[in-house]
Formats: sequence, structure tokens, C-alpha cells
Amino acid sequence: MLIGTGGPGLFRRWKQLRGEDRGLTLYYIMLHAAVACMGIYEAFQGRWSHAGLCLLALALFSLPSLAADVLKLRVEAPLDIAVTLFVVCADLCGEVLGFYLRFPWWDAALHVIWGFLGGLLGCAFLEALQGSRLRAPAAALAALGFAALSSILWEFFEFSMDALFHMDMQKDAWLQSVSSVLLNPEGRNIAVTAVPETVAVDGALWPGLLDIGLLDTIGDLFLGFLGSLGAALALLPARRPKLLRGLMPVPLTHKEGKSDETE
Repeated sequence: MLIGTGGPGLFRRWKQLRGEDRGLTLYYIMLHAAVACMGIYEAFQGRWSHAGLCLLALALFSLPSLAADVLKLRVEAPLDIAVTLFVVCADLCGEVLGFYLRFPWWDAALHVIWGFLGGLLGCAFLEALQGSRLRAPAAALAALGFAALSSILWEFFEFSMDALFHMDMQKDAWLQSVSSVLLNPEGRNIAVTAVPETVAVDGALWPGLLDIGLLDTIGDLFLGFLGSLGAALALLPARRPKLLRGLMPVPLTHKEGKSDETE
């Protein structure tokens, strides 16, 4: 397990795990080294946005230990591993290695996974602040609410990166028609549908109109909701499965076995 006791995440893991699980410690060290090397390579190639994403990944790796410090939580290894692997899949594989374009299902899968994981974390954080386990309906609502909030904030982040740094994190889609009140010749608040035969921009023919990421954003929010719904359903039983408990941090003062008791 990982306990919030101060110090940088990587070095704390070495202190805590070197006598318990050297394999897990080696995983953390190799992961940080691989991401650092990738960032250096991307910088030498002049791909500064990719190098920045590698730095972001290194910072996000410390989130579990940082949360453990601030909220006085005990973070189990399964949660720490899940967070680091999610960062690798979303930040590095998705953006830097282009998995979002190579595998159309990659982004969808990650949003469902985060909806589930984020829902569990939201419930765990509220339980830590309250000092006791939430009843099943409250736990389910906490999971839905926290996952929804985190998904919305992520879409805000993607929009900001696209608007400020022209990164296109909110992937566009080609449309064959568009409906808008701006196309109404009478200026009325009634949408008019246009189906252009050809679309040309600066003399170049496009296969359609760009939706500037709207479909991607709505689809991501819906997939995140599905994942959070799964988390809410998983939190309903009185006794939570062991794997589920491993993904949920608990207060340092939490007594063993209490998490499975019915309030």
C-alpha cells in the first residue's frame, strides 16, 4: 500500500516499497524513465507540444500520492497503478503516439474507464471528508456527480488547449449538412438546413463541413456518464468487492474491515 507521508511521489514509493514489493518499485522507476526519455526525444525533434504532454504525464503520476498527503488518505497499489496506466494510455499513447487516430475506439474506451474510476474516487473523497462510509444511494450519487464534473472540466481543458495552442484535442468530424438559424434568410429563430454539394476553402475542396469538435465533446460526455453509471451500480451492494476497495482510497484513521460494514 502507499501512505501519504510527504515527499515527491517517485522517491516516496521507493522508500515505502523497497522492502515490500521491489517489482512494483521497478515498475514506477521504469515508467518515469521511459516517459522522461520520450519527452527528451520529442523536444529534440522540435515537437514541443508532445514534450509538454510528457511533462504533464510525469506531473500526473504524482496525483495519488499528492491526494494522499492533502486528504490524509491511504492509497492502495491498484489505484496508483490504475492512475499511472490511464495517464499513459490517454496522454502518451493517445496524443503523442497518435492512438486516437489509429484506433477509433481508443478515446471512447478511455472515457468509459475514467467515468468508472472517477466515480469511485469521487465517492471515496466524500467519504474521507465525512469520516464515514456513505449509504448506497448517496455513494451512487457521489460517483455520478464527481465523474460528471471531472468530465466537464476535462472538456474545458481540451477546448482551452485547442483555442490557445491550436492542438485539436476535441477531434473534428466531417458533416454533409448543417442546420443553423444563421442560415435563415429572414433572420428568424428557425433553423434552416443546408446540404452543400461542394465545400471549398482557399481553393481546396473539402469532403464536407467541419463540426469543430462538437460531436466529439458530446460523445465523450455521454461515454463518461456510462462509466460513472457503472461505478454507481458497483457501489450499491452493502459489501464492496476487494478489487473495488483497492481502487478507493480510505482515511489513515480508517479501521480495517469497517469499509464493508453497512451504515
